[in-house]
Amino acid sequence: MFAELLREGLDSAADPAEAVIACTRLLAEALRASDWQDGCPITTTALETVGRAPVIEEAVTAAFAHWRAVVEEKLHGSGIGLTDARELAATVINTLEGAEPAAQVARSEEPLHLTGRHLARLIDTYRPQPAPAFTTAALAAP
Repeated sequence: MFAELLREGLDSAADPAEAVIACTRLLAEALRASDWQDGCPITTTALETVGRAPVIEEAVTAAFAHWRAVVEEKLHGSGIGLTDARELAATVINTLEGAEPAAQVARSEEPLHLTGRHLARLIDTYRPQPAPAFTTAALAAP
């Protein structure tokens, strides 16, 4: 379900920063609609079984890797280098996984909206900048 939400948010905007904001908005709306009950069962399960259930740990690891890959694909597809896209994707997922329970406990969308805004700013710092326009005036300058 979370992967579908990620995909929906990321596909909703060409700009990766705007797309991440859309993800946090969708996540906040889903939590509010569930009366703050339907958080990430993967994280809860992982924390409750760490070190005791290797099969569950493997499934959780695979889920996190899949979510990072979904975000990485969007970031890399927008022109961010592969290494930076991979690391930013991990940051996006890790940050969302922290913001979600914060929103649940506070019964507020604000932790997710704040997270979206700050992740967007971070992503913007990695986006390729257009090359300066070449003009004949630049050639004439001393």
